[in-house]
Amino acid sequence: MLLHALIPASRANGPGLRAVVFFQGCSVGCVGCWNSRTHPFHGAEVPVDVVAQDLVRAQAQHTLEGVTFSGGEPMQQADSLLRLIQGLHQQAPELSFGMFSGYAEHELAKGRYWTWGDGSSEQHRRRLWQEIRACLDFAVVGRFNQAQPGSQPLRTTRNQVLRLFSHRYTPADFSEELTEVSIKEGGRAEVTGFPTRGLPW
Repeated sequence: MLLHALIPASRANGPGLRAVVFFQGCSVGCVGCWNSRTHPFHGAEVPVDVVAQDLVRAQAQHTLEGVTFSGGEPMQQADSLLRLIQGLHQQAPELSFGMFSGYAEHELAKGRYWTWGDGSSEQHRRRLWQEIRACLDFAVVGRFNQAQPGSQPLRTTRNQVLRLFSHRYTPADFSEELTEVSIKEGGRAEVTGFPTRGLPW
């Protein structure tokens, strides 16, 4: 899988303390997306099992509640996403799973999304979404639309929808939008969450 970044512990990307996996690559093309560095489909290819092991270590170190998949566009690497979820479920069944996707739910359900590196059929993509959906506890779906700014939990634009796919969470479990800034060795800043007022520099 093409991996942009992995944050081992965050409170800005869903309920509780969560790891965040940022997939590298997105062709959805939302105007004004602030995470444009995740758009090109190039970079380090990391085996799914290596990412899973990193997440299991993060879970042990931080006592995580779950993992959130973001990007980029996770569904454009749907095969890798499903294998990662399945591997994590086997190794750490207590984890919850959430996802951000620029695709609307009806596009995902009909297999009308593009996947990187293969020529899979709509039927295959429909089946992939059904399997992924069955593993997710929540997802935020829909394009980022800078003409419709919003402040609902986990949604920066009003057209985006928070869907709950299990009974693990209720809408009350999703708090106000947060922005996290981490300073790494060497002074590099890493931002995650919802910088609705712009980046802090």
